[in-house]
Amino acid sequence: MNTSSNANNLLKGKNMKKCIIVGAGEFFYSPKEIIEENNNRLIIAADGGYNHCVKHGIKPDAVIGDFDSLGGKPENCVLVCLPTEKDDTDTLAAIRYAIEENCGEFHIFGGTGGRFDHTFANMQCLVFLSKQKKQGFLHGDGYVITAVTNGAICFSENASGSVSVFAAGDKAEGVCETGLKYSLKNAVVKNDFPIGVSNSFTGRKSRISVEKGSIFVIFPKGVKYTYDI
Repeated sequence: MNTSSNANNLLKGKNMKKCIIVGAGEFFYSPKEIIEENNNRLIIAADGGYNHCVKHGIKPDAVIGDFDSLGGKPENCVLVCLPTEKDDTDTLAAIRYAIEENCGEFHIFGGTGGRFDHTFANMQCLVFLSKQKKQGFLHGDGYVITAVTNGAICFSENASGSVSVFAAGDKAEGVCETGLKYSLKNAVVKNDFPIGVSNSFTGRKSRISVEKGSIFVIFPKGVKYTYDI
């Protein structure tokens, strides 16, 4: 895979294939809006997420998993069967599959709620994506989580509500927050001190960046964003 080529596509905002992954966790709202807005997309059901797809009338392009939570193999779908004993979670396996299909932006639904260890594992998947210069979003109950590595995420002046920033590793260096109620300039954000919790949008354009390391950014559902990778 040509990483530099993929990064250039992200920077230009062109030819970026979107991947929608539907997991077996809590399903707070349907990804149909993203699906309907994008013809160039790939829909993957991660194991028990297939049940959510059936319930919400979503036809996946592929179903991936060991099918432990599904209770059986669905029919009339492309199946990627995984062994029960494996290192990759079903979500990470779906991400690897989608990367091979040239996806650059990932939206994970049904990846929060339920067991917290599963939610945290999906958050780690976001870091995995960000380190490859790809965009990943984990959709929860009224909020979205993303990860940024050596880059920035920007929000429009129409953004409202709270936004939080946490180190996604031991520490993140050169963290800047501008246009928000509380600003940071070249700060070191560590994983043992939650200095970035509960900042607020102010009706101005805002930007959150990290020079070295990875951060989690949590913001309200519906807030518009752009990436600067």
